[in-house]
Amino acid sequence: MTEIEMYIHQFSESQQQLANALYGLLRELLPEAEERISYAMPTFWQGKAIVYFGISKHHVGFYPTAEPIAHFAAELSSYQTTKGAIHLSLDQPLPKELITKIVRYRLAHLNDRAVSPRQSRPRQVMPEEVFEALKQADVMTAYEARPPYQRNDYLSWIKRAKRPATQAKRLAQMVAELQQGDTYMKMAWSPKKHRS
Repeated sequence: MTEIEMYIHQFSESQQQLANALYGLLRELLPEAEERISYAMPTFWQGKAIVYFGISKHHVGFYPTAEPIAHFAAELSSYQTTKGAIHLSLDQPLPKELITKIVRYRLAHLNDRAVSPRQSRPRQVMPEEVFEALKQADVMTAYEARPPYQRNDYLSWIKRAKRPATQAKRLAQMVAELQQGDTYMKMAWSPKKHRS
């Protein structure tokens, strides 16, 4: 039994049911993250804390940090939220699609907070293998049409993967999203609304 499973096991059946559903989803979404207990809460860690969750009497608190909560405010309007937390009611099904979007957004912007507002993010240099993959898939024009932050985020995201297989998987996702043209990090994106 993992530390997190032991944490969940001490609560009531209804609390465990929702917490286990959230825990299982987070494990799927964050396969490279280390699982730990931090601040007395289950935590997924990848160089820094990505997300936390905690069990309360009438809800499970999901803590993806403040920025994703602000970004998805419209979709979270039917949930009780604080600056850093989303309250998931025990009598409601887990909103898997919304949590998936929030976690992916959090991952894509994981390093943003370390950058001062006066600084630009470190500019990533495109590795040769990425260049060749884009050229072979005939998506270089689509890549160059993306806003600078997306191009930089894609390269940084691929670079951060420790395993070659994960790098290849991320590269394949980038190519597929460039081919689709309306997706960025598995989120809907419209070039008309997002100009560089």
